[in-house]
Amino acid sequence: MKSFVYYRVIFTFLFICLGYSASTLSSENFSDSDVLSLDGIINAYYKVVSGPKGFKYDTKKDQFTHADNAIITRFNEAGEFQRHTLSDEQKTLTEPYPEGLYEVEINRVVEEYGHIAHVWSTFEMRESPDSDAFLRGVNSISLYFKDDRWWIASWSSQYEDDVKVPEKYLPQ
Repeated sequence: MKSFVYYRVIFTFLFICLGYSASTLSSENFSDSDVLSLDGIINAYYKVVSGPKGFKYDTKKDQFTHADNAIITRFNEAGEFQRHTLSDEQKTLTEPYPEGLYEVEINRVVEEYGHIAHVWSTFEMRESPDSDAFLRGVNSISLYFKDDRWWIASWSSQYEDDVKVPEKYLPQ
C-alpha cells in the first residue's frame, strides 16, 4: 500500500503542472496588471484590436477588459448610428485581417471621480504602427473600478469627417 506522502507528492506535482498549463494559457490573454490601472486597461483596449495582415482578433482578450453587457455606440465611417453589445461587435471581427489595422492612441484626457472614470481618447487608424493615418477620431470610454480592477462599461466612437476633432482632444 502506497503511503499518504506518495499520493501527496503526486497530487502536488499534478497541481503544479496544471497551474503551469493554466498560467501559460492565461499569458496569451491579458494579465491582471492590464486592468489594475486606467493606463493599463486603455492600452489593452487598443492592443486587442490592432495587428498585422492576417491578425485574428481574440474575443476572450477583449471580454477580459469589458464589463458584462458593455455597450458600444458609434457613428461608423459612413456616418450611420450604431448601438449594440460587445458580443454583437465581436461578430463583425471573426475573419483574419486582410490588411494590417492598428488603432493607435495619440492623446488622452482622463476625468476620474471615486470609482468611476471617463476617458476621451483620440486615435488614428493605420495600416502599421508607424504608417500614416487613414482615419482619425475620438473614443469616449466609461469605466468603473470594482473587485480590485477597472472595467470598461461602455464606449462610443466618433470618426472625424465633417466633425473635426476638438483641439482639447489633440496632442499639445
